[in-house]
Amino acid sequence: MHVRAAVPEDNAKLIAIEQLTPQGDQIKLVSERKDYFIRAKKFEEPILLVAEDENQQDILGIMGVGPVTVRLGGEAVRGGLIFDWRSNPLAQTGLPRHMLRLWQAVKKEIERQDLKFIFGYVKEDNERSIGVLQKFGAKAVETREFLTMPVHGRFCRDRTGVGKVNVIKAVDPVQEYRELEQSFGSQDLFLESPRSGHLKERYMFSKFSFGGSSVKVWDTNADYTQRVLNMPTLYKAARPVLRVGSKFMSVPHIPNIGDAIRIWQLYDLIIDRPEDLMYILERVRLAARENDVHYLVACLNSRDRGYDQIAKKAWVRLKYHLFFVPMGEVPLPQEPTYFDVTYL
Repeated sequence: MHVRAAVPEDNAKLIAIEQLTPQGDQIKLVSERKDYFIRAKKFEEPILLVAEDENQQDILGIMGVGPVTVRLGGEAVRGGLIFDWRSNPLAQTGLPRHMLRLWQAVKKEIERQDLKFIFGYVKEDNERSIGVLQKFGAKAVETREFLTMPVHGRFCRDRTGVGKVNVIKAVDPVQEYRELEQSFGSQDLFLESPRSGHLKERYMFSKFSFGGSSVKVWDTNADYTQRVLNMPTLYKAARPVLRVGSKFMSVPHIPNIGDAIRIWQLYDLIIDRPEDLMYILERVRLAARENDVHYLVACLNSRDRGYDQIAKKAWVRLKYHLFFVPMGEVPLPQEPTYFDVTYL
């Protein structure tokens, strides 16, 4: 077994491993991407290594770290986001050895790039990954929730206010960054410089604003497919009833096993007045229905503005812990931190 850099020729094998590692418990989804390297391409000098069986040419595990410069304790610090860290479930032997070797090799690259810390988001029920991270000195510093809202029902009935929501397809990057800095610049993990322009062009659907409040929509459906592998028994039983009811009224989308679902991610939520939020969400909901999107998802800390309003609309709340591993003398992040949508 040896560790090496992942190469484009690994694409099919890496995609196959991802399909063997679905997310969720009762509601189980598997991500399908056309290009496994699409997450790594969001970063400059990404670290993406694989552990490979030299005899069988099988990939046993993979680990990625994306370098970012963010604010930490008011200072600009270069760190790395852990992504795509998984083991091949078909690897029957040597799990601790090859994942340890993988980490050791990644750590050397982290030191070479002089990254002062690494961090990542782990679902709260993923005890195996949490246990491994804690052995490496990781500390849970924050809990965030992915709040999932169906788009079948209205968020508000005041159509006059909804009609006044502005929909902006493109934003000026300098002006946008200044606006974000004013709202989030004091938070730990806020990006020290604007996001890459090609990412916004590729994934930002629109910015929705009303007065001084706004939210943006991140649309990755062209590159990522979320396919359903399992649903709770109650949902399965309700599906045929709702399918009949959909002929007469708007009802929630409950997919069949094997169906793909379309999701929009809401991000950079800025609230000037709490009453503005429902107008904005309703306008986003209407746009989602026009584009055959089934669910809206917002990643929030319970202390973020707008959390209570969005949580009331959410059908599913998935909690993720932010883990932080200092690689030098740096302070721990203080919550709530800034969550950058490009990390998804």
